[in-house]
Amino acid sequence: MLNQKGGVAKTTTTMHLGGTLAAAGKRVLLVDLDPQGNLTTGLGMSRLNPTDELTLTQAMLKDTGLEEARNLIRQHSENLWVIPSALDMFTLARHLYGTRSKEHRLEWVLEHFDEDFDHIIVDCRPALEIDTDNVIVWAKDALVPMDVDTFAIEALKLFLGQTATLTKETRTTPPLYRGIVLNRVARPFSTFTQGVYEAIHALSLPVVGEIPMRTAVTESKHKGQTIAQYAPKSDVAEMFRDLAVKSGLLTDVEVSA
Repeated sequence: MLNQKGGVAKTTTTMHLGGTLAAAGKRVLLVDLDPQGNLTTGLGMSRLNPTDELTLTQAMLKDTGLEEARNLIRQHSENLWVIPSALDMFTLARHLYGTRSKEHRLEWVLEHFDEDFDHIIVDCRPALEIDTDNVIVWAKDALVPMDVDTFAIEALKLFLGQTATLTKETRTTPPLYRGIVLNRVARPFSTFTQGVYEAIHALSLPVVGEIPMRTAVTESKHKGQTIAQYAPKSDVAEMFRDLAVKSGLLTDVEVSA
């Protein structure tokens, strides 16, 4: 999940899309790359302790082997695993600038798990920093959560520009943008919302999901559950299933199985 703007529900989208994929039988790893750790706590899990546990920051700053890297992973529920955040992630960006191949450090850790999971989804912090660059370089594809806001459009343009510049400089393939996930959407559309849609369309990016505000989403975080676990028959759970299909992560058959 990529977007430099904060407050656009990146964590919520990561959590519930991941839970939707897991409920459909996919093996899913969620990676909390945000020092705030909201994905970790939202799933009812504890942050890793840098003093006596291997953290993602530590793994990215050294050459971590497969068996050691697996110590990062905690299982949340059936088909769903997490690499939790840790407090030392606040120092990650600063330390990365002093390492070789600084944009590839996350890639070197996560490539250990390519054969273990059907999907690996990373929740990024809202910043244009070297840790976000690591996600851009690693990711084969991406979803961009955003809210219905003209400032979000400007942030999106800036982010797409960063991606183009970074991948050119590092000679890597830019991620395939599966589309935009609009959060806190209210229907019927206002004139303002329609204008946001038109601005997105002008960037040649499809809107693959519309997620409205729902009490069940907030309640599920307090229970440490995904919406697929907490309220699988709710309309918002259906919207996340629709998002999984429209973004090409699930087929209609997998959703209905």
